[in-house]
Amino acid sequence: MTNSSKTPTGRTKKGQVAVRIDGVSIKACFPRSYCNKGQIKIATGISLIDGWENTASKLQRRLQIELEDGKLDDGEGNFNLGRYQEILKEYGLKASLRKVSSSSVASVDELPPKPKLSVIEIWDMYCSFRHESLSETVYQLKFKGEYLRAIKKSVAEVGEYPLEMRNWLLGNYSHSTVKRILSCLSEAYRLAIKQKIVVGENLFDGMAEDINTRIKRNRIIDQSKEIESDDDVLDKNKAYTWSEAQEILGYIQDDSNRVKHYYKLIKFKFLTGCRTGEAIALWWKDIEWERERILFRRNYNNRLKIYKSTKNDTIRMFPMPRDGELWNLLKSIPQGESNENIFKNKVGKAVNTDSLQRVWHGYEASRNKGIIPELIKQGKVKKYLPCYNTRHTFITHQIFDLGRDAAIVNAWCEHSEEMSKKHYRDIEKYATQINPELPASQQIKQQSELDTLKEQLRKQQELIDKLLKNNE
Repeated sequence: MTNSSKTPTGRTKKGQVAVRIDGVSIKACFPRSYCNKGQIKIATGISLIDGWENTASKLQRRLQIELEDGKLDDGEGNFNLGRYQEILKEYGLKASLRKVSSSSVASVDELPPKPKLSVIEIWDMYCSFRHESLSETVYQLKFKGEYLRAIKKSVAEVGEYPLEMRNWLLGNYSHSTVKRILSCLSEAYRLAIKQKIVVGENLFDGMAEDINTRIKRNRIIDQSKEIESDDDVLDKNKAYTWSEAQEILGYIQDDSNRVKHYYKLIKFKFLTGCRTGEAIALWWKDIEWERERILFRRNYNNRLKIYKSTKNDTIRMFPMPRDGELWNLLKSIPQGESNENIFKNKVGKAVNTDSLQRVWHGYEASRNKGIIPELIKQGKVKKYLPCYNTRHTFITHQIFDLGRDAAIVNAWCEHSEEMSKKHYRDIEKYATQINPELPASQQIKQQSELDTLKEQLRKQQELIDKLLKNNE
C-alpha cells in the first residue's frame, strides 16, 4: 500500500510495508512486528517529482513479497540491507545507503540526504497543487504553458539564481507577467517548505514586490498572435464604420478573392457582435427558430481544442427576427444535427482561428494578401483592426449609429459595464441629439432626413463657391 501526501496519517494495515513521505524524503517503512528492534524506516532514493507515487507503489508491492518470502531477513533476525540495496538497484534507484550493523538500525533512518529539487520540479508540483482551482484553459495556457516556458528560459540563461531570474524575466516579459510568475514561485516554495519537501529559506519571497505593472516593454506586435480583448468596445477608433463593414463583406463574397468560405461566419460576427470563439462554438440546437432567438451557451478555445462556458458563465440570448438579415443568413446554411457546429471549415471541423486571422491580415508564406491590407490598398478601409473587432463594430454601430440603448446592447453582447462608464461622455453627447418625445424609429428616420439635407446644402455651397471663383 502506497501512502501519498494526500493521506496524512500514513497508516497501513498491520503487517504491511508502506512507501511514503516521511520527514524530508520518501522512505520504506516496515511493520513493527517484523523486527524486535522496533520499526525500520529506510530511504528509497525516490525523488519527489510528478509521478513518484507510481514508482513507490511498484516498490511497495515488491518489498511486501520479499518480506513475506523471508528474503529481507539475514537469517539472524536482522534486516537484510544487502538484499534491500539489490532491489533498489533493480528499480533504478540510487539511494546512497551506508552499510550498517544489525545493532544500529536507527542510523539507517537518517539516510540518504534529501535530493535537491530544481525550480522546474518545484513548479511542476505547484501546478499539480493548483490544477483543480484553475480553469483548464488557464492551467494549460498559462501555468503549464506561458509561465513554465518563461521559467525554463530564465533558468537556461542565468541558472537557478532568483535575483538573476527576476532581472532576466523583467527584461524579456511584461511586468504584469513577471509579477505573476514570481508570486507563484514564492507560493510554490512556501508550500514546499511547509511540507518539508525542501529545507531552508524561500529565496523567491518578496521578489514580486515593487514591480510596477504599469511599465510596459516596447514590443513589436505580431498580428499573427492577436489577443482577443473587450477593452474599449465603445471606442469608435477601434471599430470599422458600418460602410467599411459592408466593403469587407463585399470583398469576402467576391469569388475571385478565394475567401468566400469565411463570408457567413464573418457576416454573423458583424450582425451579432459575438466573440469569435462563441460564433465557432455555436451549434444548431442553439438556434430557436420558433422563439426567433439565438442562445450563446459556450466558447471554443482553438489552442486546446475544447469547448467551455462563455466568458461570464452565462447563457446569452440574442434576437433573430423572422425573415430578417440574420434569420436568412442562418437559413442559407444546410442544417445539421443538434450538436453540430453551424460554422465549419472546408473539411467539416470547427473553424481554426489561426487560419481565420491569416485570411484577415494576410500570410506571406502562402501568398495570401489578406482581406484588410487589400482593402486599405484600394482605399476602401482606413486602417487595420483585428477580426475580433467586428464585435466593436457592431456595438458602436448599434449605439452611435442606430441610437440603441447601451444597456440593451450590453445585454446582447455582455460587454463590460465599466467600458460603458468609460465612454459615458461619448454616449451623452450623442444622446443630446435625440428627441426623447419621439419613438426611436421615427427619430432615426428624421435624423437620416436631416443628414441628407445637410449633404445637399454642402454640395450646393460647393457649387456656389466654384461659380464665384470662375467669375472672379
